[in-house]
Amino acid sequence: MPDNSKTRLGYFIEFPLWQDAVRLLNFQIQQKKTNRHYNTFSMFYYEKLNNPCLNIDDEDYFKMKIASNLFYGLKKEFAVFYYVIPKSGLGLRNYTFFTYPIKIVYYSVGIYLLKLSEEFINERYKKLSNIKAYYGGNISYKDGKLKITSENIYYRSFYEQFKADIKIETLGETQNRIIIKLDIENYFNELSIPNLLQLLHAFIKPSIQMDMRYDGFTREQIICFFMFIAKGKAGIAQSDNNIISNFIGYLYLIFGDLFIDDILKTHRDVIEIYKIIRYTDDIHISITFKEKIDDKKQGELAYIIALQIAEVLYTKLNLKLNLKTRLFRLKSKQEKDELLTNIRKLSPNNEYTKHDGDPDETESSSQVVNNPQDKLKKIFKELRKIKKSKIEDYFVRDRSVQEEILQEVFDKRVEQILSKPENKSIIAKIFENFNFDLIKVQPLEILVIIFSHEMIVNNLKVFLIEKEIITISDADLIIRFLCQTNFCDPTLLLQLKKNTHTKEIAETFLDAKLNCDIPGYYNLTCMQMKRLSEMPDVIEQTRLRVLNEMSGSYSVALNHLVNEMHAVCIKQEKANKKDYDVNSVVKYINSKHISHETCIKIRNLFDRRNSNSVSHPGSDNSIAWEVTKEEYLDYYEHVGKCLSFLL
Repeated sequence: MPDNSKTRLGYFIEFPLWQDAVRLLNFQIQQKKTNRHYNTFSMFYYEKLNNPCLNIDDEDYFKMKIASNLFYGLKKEFAVFYYVIPKSGLGLRNYTFFTYPIKIVYYSVGIYLLKLSEEFINERYKKLSNIKAYYGGNISYKDGKLKITSENIYYRSFYEQFKADIKIETLGETQNRIIIKLDIENYFNELSIPNLLQLLHAFIKPSIQMDMRYDGFTREQIICFFMFIAKGKAGIAQSDNNIISNFIGYLYLIFGDLFIDDILKTHRDVIEIYKIIRYTDDIHISITFKEKIDDKKQGELAYIIALQIAEVLYTKLNLKLNLKTRLFRLKSKQEKDELLTNIRKLSPNNEYTKHDGDPDETESSSQVVNNPQDKLKKIFKELRKIKKSKIEDYFVRDRSVQEEILQEVFDKRVEQILSKPENKSIIAKIFENFNFDLIKVQPLEILVIIFSHEMIVNNLKVFLIEKEIITISDADLIIRFLCQTNFCDPTLLLQLKKNTHTKEIAETFLDAKLNCDIPGYYNLTCMQMKRLSEMPDVIEQTRLRVLNEMSGSYSVALNHLVNEMHAVCIKQEKANKKDYDVNSVVKYINSKHISHETCIKIRNLFDRRNSNSVSHPGSDNSIAWEVTKEEYLDYYEHVGKCLSFLL
């Protein structure tokens, strides 16, 4: 049964569900042995870990640290690191690195949402023939058990089906057909968890909500958890192989699909048929107008529909369409070919690994080359162009043709002939006196070629090791390089410590510990945590304190720090809460032979709370002032010293 305390994760997350999350992540880690898609930064890290805390049947661990909400205060064991990876040109994307324990908690909450919404998705949403949507997985419950297979957690077949569904819309009679491609601005960063939870509350059967304890308390806990993961910001985490984030991204736009469907139904007097085809946030809407609608009217209607969609996505989901949103008239060969080219270039994720791509057998272009050696010749020609170019050219240059050519290296037949002596000789010549910074133009594809020649690999490694300044794009290239070499080079890992975004992650990776012994609640040990897990009042103050620390609200955090200290003393002395004031606290800690400096700091902490602008606005005779970060951390340090004695 769930924990009865409504302010704990255990109120709605049961132990078997947490076990499902462990199984899911462990299964992904195992897939790394046979599928290069999982050769990613975090998966290599998880693979290194070996600790009794990873025992899937350890219910005591779950109750003590997860169900109790104690994990909020365990900064080392349940750590989340944000870093940045490069996009095309000078673009950047926020990325997340989870330690193993917090990734399991994240998966637990996501699987809870999966279980909550499954009946609605299967019995209502998926029965709408006009909507086809995917997210790169298909995890589900069957007979009460989470179904996990190598097929239903791997994106490829779902992504290929998504592209095939769009291509089908370009076949046959297309004179009156248009396709609107919607592009949502910063989707994962803008996704609103409070909004998602309210929509689920409105659409899910009340009986299911009651059975799963999906009430206001649960929604508040989930919102708090995602704020914790995002360090007080909106959105959901993007990280490698994060099937749960992909599912949540898919789930949120289920409601977008329904809103768009309602709009299209209002135009059925002019629309013959329509279809909404979606992969997470990549949405294509195919509309076939009735024959009586001429070209001019089609354009006007498409514009009106697009405006209505933009409005409903913004007002109901707080999502904005960006300038990449556009319309394709399929009667125009040029626009149809452009759409098909865009489909070929679509990529579901920005992963750190080689794709295990097969040749795309359904292309309509007359220029498709099927002979692998001919494809390789075109790749070599493009590499020579890159070699002669300047790195600054790629900040603004349109690279669509180049991308399409180099991506042919993912054709397994092409990759297999890279090691032929004649091809290795050409590769060696191309990369002689090559500016390795140019690899960043299209790193995955170029690395596949480089790793076919050991000498060039060594040259690249020396180039990366000798870099004095490591930028975001340098760190990204190093990580991609390490993913191809099983992260076996500590020298390159040390290079990651030169970049502020990847420094802590590199240290965590090199340390390869779960930090269960000293999990990060001040400097308390795991045994001391056992006692703390039985103090729900303390843990609730810890949770609120941590959230305010993340948002930089140190005046509020200090109030919770006082309450946390106060609650521990009350619990330890088994005292009457009503009569237990600052004098009682000071008397108690003095009796424990704690240093005079720390005792005085604790007394002053209570006094500082009384002159804190959050607690008291001040009066004619006194002024309340904000708590600074430095001041807060000083008090925090002494509370930690005090608790190490008391617990």
